[in-house]
Amino acid sequence: MSIVDISELLLQLGLSSSATDEERAVSLASLTSAEGAVKRFLRYDPGQKLRTEFYPRQDQRIGNVQGVWEVSATEAYVRQESGASSSELQLQHIPIRSLPAIDLRVDYDGKSGARVGSFAVATQKTEGTDFWPNYDTVDSGGNSACRDGILRSNGMWPATAGCVKVVYTAGYTPEELHGQDAIIDASPIVEAVIDEARRRVEKMFVRKKSALTGFAAGPKSSESLGSYSYSIDSSLAAKLYGDTKDLLDATMQRLQDYVHFGWDL
Repeated sequence: MSIVDISELLLQLGLSSSATDEERAVSLASLTSAEGAVKRFLRYDPGQKLRTEFYPRQDQRIGNVQGVWEVSATEAYVRQESGASSSELQLQHIPIRSLPAIDLRVDYDGKSGARVGSFAVATQKTEGTDFWPNYDTVDSGGNSACRDGILRSNGMWPATAGCVKVVYTAGYTPEELHGQDAIIDASPIVEAVIDEARRRVEKMFVRKKSALTGFAAGPKSSESLGSYSYSIDSSLAAKLYGDTKDLLDATMQRLQDYVHFGWDL
């Protein structure tokens, strides 16, 4: 799901009813680039949708091997305590939503779902008993939301890669992203995408090839007609549209409250 529709960007550019095919193509390419840059900085996709993920992402066994017996509906097995990673499981996307309910399953031979029959119903865990998100707010629909993306466990999460399967909903609704929600306001994300897309469009067109001048490295600072000549101020272009950074410093500052810092830990 796109964070911003192309029509929103064209409106901001004053091209909502007059965009040529070229202008639309440049705008769409710029919007795609801007959204990618924003997602990389946030460390997640902020659009709300249902996601299926497997954890841990890598084996974390350390220390001496000790274990405890655990029993499922069909088998008994020893879980290595030294292979338990933590009592907290950091999910990739935020904020986690309570509806629909989180479907979490632990299968020590799950192999990230590659094994036929893995993560059967018997491996499903109960929210509120076996695990629980750190719900810290309620959205306008009356559903709980967890902004840090952490699942707590009644015990330690296992450390064998791919043995935990989580199906959950995370991210912001279109209304929250556009500042139209009464409780959760994630509009700075959309504003950042539009600003960065506009900057990319303007940079591209300021360098646009013309029949007389070829590719221009910045706005023309002077021009004459007889024996046609011109001069370019590339420093002015840098001031107007920024440098080659993925995101401008002002954009990164605007997005700070929505960055998923926990995903790097």
